[in-house]
Amino acid sequence: MELSLSAKETEVRPNSIPDPKVDATFRRVAKNAITFSLWKIDEDRLEAVARSQYGTFYDNSAYIIYAANLVGHYANHETITREQKPNVVLERYIHYWLGRNVSEQNRSNVMHKIQELDSYLGNVGAIYRETQNHESPRFLSYFKKGYDILSGALLNSPQRPRLYQLRSRKWLRSIEQDTIEWSHFNSDYIMVLQTETTTFVWIGRSSSNIERRSALTWVQKQNSGCPIVIVDDGYEQAMTAAQKELWNALLPLQKRMVCQASQLVTEYTDSSSNKFRIYKCNLRGRLHLDQLDVGLPAKDDLSDAHGVYLLDNYGQSIWLWVGAQAPQAEALSAMGNGRAFVKKKKYADNTLVVRVVEGHEPVEFKRLFSNWLNLGQENTRGHKPVSTKFGKLDAHSLCERPKMAADTQLVDDGRGERVVYRVLGDQVQELPASKTVVFTTNASYVVKYSVQCATVVPADLASVGIKSIIYQWNGSEASAESIATANNIAMVAFEALKDPGMLVQLYEFDEPPHFLQIFDGKLIIMRGQRSEMLYCNNNNNGDLKTNVMLETFLLKVYGDASYNSKAVEEHPLSSITSKDCYVIKTSHVWVWCGQSSTGDAREMAKSVGALMGEYTLILEGKESKEFWQSVAMYFNQALVINGHANSCGSSTTSSSSGAGSMCNGSSNGGSVSPTLSNNCYLNTCVPSKPRPPVQLFLVWWQQSSLRYEEIIGFEQQDLSADCTYILDTGTLTYVWLGAQAQQQEKYTSIAQCYVQNAPFGRRSATALAVVRQYQEPNVFKGFFESWHNKYGKDFLSYEQMRKELGSSAAPSNIAAVNGASPLILNGRQKDFDGHKKYPLPVLTQEMDMLPAEINPLKREVHLTHDDFVSVFKMSFYDFDELPKWKKTELKKQYRLF
Repeated sequence: MELSLSAKETEVRPNSIPDPKVDATFRRVAKNAITFSLWKIDEDRLEAVARSQYGTFYDNSAYIIYAANLVGHYANHETITREQKPNVVLERYIHYWLGRNVSEQNRSNVMHKIQELDSYLGNVGAIYRETQNHESPRFLSYFKKGYDILSGALLNSPQRPRLYQLRSRKWLRSIEQDTIEWSHFNSDYIMVLQTETTTFVWIGRSSSNIERRSALTWVQKQNSGCPIVIVDDGYEQAMTAAQKELWNALLPLQKRMVCQASQLVTEYTDSSSNKFRIYKCNLRGRLHLDQLDVGLPAKDDLSDAHGVYLLDNYGQSIWLWVGAQAPQAEALSAMGNGRAFVKKKKYADNTLVVRVVEGHEPVEFKRLFSNWLNLGQENTRGHKPVSTKFGKLDAHSLCERPKMAADTQLVDDGRGERVVYRVLGDQVQELPASKTVVFTTNASYVVKYSVQCATVVPADLASVGIKSIIYQWNGSEASAESIATANNIAMVAFEALKDPGMLVQLYEFDEPPHFLQIFDGKLIIMRGQRSEMLYCNNNNNGDLKTNVMLETFLLKVYGDASYNSKAVEEHPLSSITSKDCYVIKTSHVWVWCGQSSTGDAREMAKSVGALMGEYTLILEGKESKEFWQSVAMYFNQALVINGHANSCGSSTTSSSSGAGSMCNGSSNGGSVSPTLSNNCYLNTCVPSKPRPPVQLFLVWWQQSSLRYEEIIGFEQQDLSADCTYILDTGTLTYVWLGAQAQQQEKYTSIAQCYVQNAPFGRRSATALAVVRQYQEPNVFKGFFESWHNKYGKDFLSYEQMRKELGSSAAPSNIAAVNGASPLILNGRQKDFDGHKKYPLPVLTQEMDMLPAEINPLKREVHLTHDDFVSVFKMSFYDFDELPKWKKTELKKQYRLF
């Protein structure tokens, strides 16, 4: 496919500044320093913004941000400029922000200035085009406490009255409105109406608690001593007569029109209708884009260091990659070409466009590629890279050092007590304790593990954080019934824990290090066909020594340490490499080790062989005639490939839990289903390169869809008790449940939905872990730069903050929010106002998506009075007098039953 773009479609002609002169203001920027700078474009002038005004923007202006930080660290508006040595590598980011009402002249001017700054810095920085209300996660990360957008039209007007629109969960945006009218209201927003004598805070019924808390904090900071009145969406009539008179003078209640919850977070939705596409840019008279024929994007697709590539990320963002040897003119023109592409494809004008340069790609770009593991890529918390061998496990260090626990993903040394349950269909059996543990691929297993701390020091015990782990392992051939039964058992066990604990759900291909460690690296996984042989005649422990039905089999041993090893039955065996180790049981036990296998891998193979009884070690090239005769049905010299990677076991790019490269021999990654044949395995060796950068997302349900906001440069303070978060480590996806978060019972649905729709290259099957606030394990805490176990204990909920303000508006609704049960009069729910209110689209959802406090048979009581009258054409009290059959009929008619 070829696209042709005309230069006149760009915001500025690509080569309009062939040799840009650098503005004197930019020359004050230290080229080799950690820094954060902000400038405002005022017509044709560039003005440096005072540090005290960082975070305040005008909607009719354009701004430029330059941020530079050390690799693996993050700059923000509080960053102090610090010079670095010339050999220190810095990450450089340039953003230009366009207000909603910015003039075309300022749009053009900011592009010229961006080219000047880019040239001054050597054309190596990543350039982001930002637009009001659609800023990138990196831009938002600069303003941790939110930011304000003021109306340029009101710059010279009296300070009051003013109307502000407050929204966004993690980073609160306050947007000053040009006019005061109902059309600015929406049930998703919080609106602040400031008058000379009173500040009204209108709470949209679809706004979240974190938004409400942030809004009250913002109001208290902005307020100049005026009384604060909280007004609930749909309960404006609860204001006092004096308050209503003041309100009506500006926003007449008879003209009240509030839109229902809208799809406001489209930038976080899954765009399955679009595809990820890569184009090669070619300048033939005018710009042509030649689409590359690629499946899952790989780093190798960007093969021409002299060229420019355009990446269309599902229509959500456009990335321009400039090769290190590309002409400077192409680097300067890339942003204009990206904008031309947006217009040609008729994407939204606010589509994010980013230019990156080879060797200086930001992590947001790298993670679009499933196989981009770069030695220069940061562990985002500044950790040392994971080494090939961690050395001898030090149980004390794991307890004392959360960062080591996180890097190794080992809670302890695996010596705690374990109880294993086997689930096949609806049948559950507890397996007797044994050194030999055999799983079959057609079953699911639940493992209850008691964490063993090698310390009695209270601080170290608190650092470990948990005392129990519930593991659920699903075989690649397990039925849906088996998985559902195991899931129910694991959930019940997790909820029943009296001590702090963690739930981990995983598939056969995704065993994390600690799961393998609790079996000392000797977990044996056999084909489902072996199930009856293993567990017949009361041989419930799968004894491989005495079971005559299991006279012959072959196991391939993966890994080279107790925390990354397992033995997997393979049949038929398609190929062998000299890096492999096998255990073959016939009339005798043989341990065969390839010439290129490591000493550590051989030791693990020998330890598995010892489980079968007395064994003989055979090295490649020194096989005896007796060996070949004994193993002929499994093993022959024709299969040995002498190290050529015909089997997947020799991959060195996979992760420590097997979540790296694909087992079909491709190094480009891909989607591996948990139902793949069990002879298709990933290597479980610990990588010599860093894991993919860790990411933190704030997640929530909105209209049956999962929404998420990424938090770049995260820290513990970003975790809010009334929210749910996902910490994606690349090998394990943690779901963090705040102590006051709603819909906690849906935590596994959140994780699974996230993994299926993750907006970057990754496999669909990954291990999922659930942790609760104040019960975080060391393997979770260690991903944060610092962790304080008591942080959040003084958390103030929205209801508490509201109570402290002493607001008297809509007291019945406050009671409902606080969890008080609605009043019951004469056996019927008469107290209509005592129920928390929701928009109509929320109440018409499927039953399993309703908020927990809603009775599916009583949805109508959660409508506002205005919505109720609009739907049923009568008040609630008139409706409640109708016969039961009539009420049911009406509710079915309007999908409220």
